[in-house]
Amino acid sequence: MRRAQILSVDALLSLILIIMIIGIILNTGDIIKADILNLIEWYDRANIANNMLDVLTKSPGYPENWEDDIEGLKVLGLRSSEYSNALDYDKLLTLNSSKDSPRIKNSLFNLSYWKDFQLEFYLLKKDINISGSFPTDIYITLGDGENQVNIFIAGDQVGNEAFSATNVTLNGEPLLERPQPYDLEVGSVLAFKALQDIWIYAKKGTIEEKYQIDAYSYIEVYVTGRTSNLQATYDNGELHVSGKGQVAIIASGYTQGTLTLSQNFTYPIDLTNATFSIVMINGTLVENSAIIEASKDRSPWIEYQERSFVVAKLIYNQTVHINQSSTKELMAGKLKQNVPSYSYLKIDVPSDESGNVTFVILDGSLVKGLLVYKSNASSNVVGILHWKTGNQNITKVYRGNTTTVRIPWSDIFGQFDSENGAKIVEIWLYETFFSSVTLTDLNNIGLLLEPKFEPIKVKLWVWDDR
Repeated sequence: MRRAQILSVDALLSLILIIMIIGIILNTGDIIKADILNLIEWYDRANIANNMLDVLTKSPGYPENWEDDIEGLKVLGLRSSEYSNALDYDKLLTLNSSKDSPRIKNSLFNLSYWKDFQLEFYLLKKDINISGSFPTDIYITLGDGENQVNIFIAGDQVGNEAFSATNVTLNGEPLLERPQPYDLEVGSVLAFKALQDIWIYAKKGTIEEKYQIDAYSYIEVYVTGRTSNLQATYDNGELHVSGKGQVAIIASGYTQGTLTLSQNFTYPIDLTNATFSIVMINGTLVENSAIIEASKDRSPWIEYQERSFVVAKLIYNQTVHINQSSTKELMAGKLKQNVPSYSYLKIDVPSDESGNVTFVILDGSLVKGLLVYKSNASSNVVGILHWKTGNQNITKVYRGNTTTVRIPWSDIFGQFDSENGAKIVEIWLYETFFSSVTLTDLNNIGLLLEPKFEPIKVKLWVWDDR
């Protein structure tokens, strides 16, 4: 009996030990299983953001030109079809402007594995600043070329005093200073920069015309008519024009102006606000920031990813219609070669309105301003292009008819050495006070443009608010 009892206790202890070992093994298995499940769940969550960004940024989508027809979209992608290292600017614009399209929403919702997400894009930000005033156009006609008229260009109102001037030329050649006067025959062109206020004065019989021109204006005097006894005296830095005859003059030019132009850049890494964003919660687009943050707070997890890329950017349309006043990029790219001298940009404004429209032009490292205006509804359109090279101010004036003015592309985008690479060019609308403006490239310089590459950052948050 005692021996049997000893055997029973041993068996009981062995059984207890076996049960404990089995329990420990089962508990360890449950712990390992839970850890594995948690790891898989975390990996799946992390992969949602990674996979979503992979599809969006490493593929052009299907079909590749889906931005041309949203209704044909099958899979959303933002990679450029032509430049494998860059995102496509047009695809980004289409995504932003058509984010409420069912095709785009369904594609994004599928890519997020039906989870909530916030997708943000940070593009290079440009701030254009204009201060001061453009040079003012000068256009004065005196005499009719048929009747005798006395004409003076002087520093006083009666035509007696000479005035300080510089950069004086006659028929394109520098005018030498001397006491003897120069004859201004019919067909002559006298050009100068006045260093003080001057007067242009004409008297025909008892009829007088007087015009004051501000200091530092640039003037070109064209002599027309039948006969001219006009003479120009230039000595000791002082110029004076006087004479008479069956003569007429056209004095055209521009005042100096006080224009200052600048263009500032903020890179995506320094931006605090997204250029545009898309947020979907439970399959619905949401823009209210309070609702978005509340949804994130309710989620047990949030996964975040960000990536930096470049975007291939080419903005060009042969015809551009402007119907509202807001700063907007109208053209952007890289100019591969110089534009032909015969190519023009045509700018049309309403025939029955006065007003002005201002453009800012980036020509490589130069920032140029272009003002197009009509003084009154019946006047002709005038264009003034102004920029600064070093310490030198450069102004060009263009005159059109009552609706149209043409600007040479070779003035807008100056000459450069194309063998050293393409030149970045841009045209921005700054503001307009016309009801409508139309820009037409008469010679399709778009054929000379290629995309430029700018930095972009993409941020993505994924969570589950269910």
